[in-house]
Amino acid sequence: MLDFDSVSVCGEKQGGFDSIGVSEESYCSCFMVADGKTVPGFSNLVVKTVLEDFQGKSEISTSTLPQFFDHAQEKLTSFQTEDLSPGGVATAVLLTDGDLALWAHIGDCRIYHLQDRLLYEITPDHSASYARFEAGELRYPKIRTDRLRQKVTRLMGMEQNFVPAFSKPIKVRKNDSFLVCTDGFWENIHERQIERCLKHSRTAKDWLKKMQKIVEKNRSQGKYTKVLDDYSAIVVRI
Repeated sequence: MLDFDSVSVCGEKQGGFDSIGVSEESYCSCFMVADGKTVPGFSNLVVKTVLEDFQGKSEISTSTLPQFFDHAQEKLTSFQTEDLSPGGVATAVLLTDGDLALWAHIGDCRIYHLQDRLLYEITPDHSASYARFEAGELRYPKIRTDRLRQKVTRLMGMEQNFVPAFSKPIKVRKNDSFLVCTDGFWENIHERQIERCLKHSRTAKDWLKKMQKIVEKNRSQGKYTKVLDDYSAIVVRI
């Protein structure tokens, strides 16, 4: 049985631009977050579409996730008219049955995979700041405060920039853990703090509670960003 918990908090913008979704089926579980960058409600449309497609499938495979993303992209673009500006949505989706896991993401939502309470893999951001990190122009922790942080290079809903990234299925082990979150969450907590919070937690709820305390403190002090963005996070422990 998977141990998981989630949180979603509205920031200064009205309407709620973040959405969060969890679905437990008999064969697999789906955990996802979405962050609408310009239009409130679009993130919820993405989450609703993916969860409905997931609930209609009876398998966990590399072919299903691209179908989920393509369908959500179609739904999103169908709502965009001349009177409504394009609404880009960043999203991250994790599928796992407790034995295998695979995931997909687009934009600056992240998935953290931890093994034995240590970070093993973090999805790469689709942003100008992450490109600067890859080019050796800044250190990884500086991504969150870089001057180009808000320039996201791939988003759902943007026709030319719809290029999701898909993982290969991996075998999960006992004590593997995952954090799926929007940028409003990871911007306000460092990677070592994520590890330390997990090391001192016995449950998913404890882990998330400890991390959220750090996020809220940094947000209140304006340590990394002056604008209080929405934030959403799901934690999963195998």
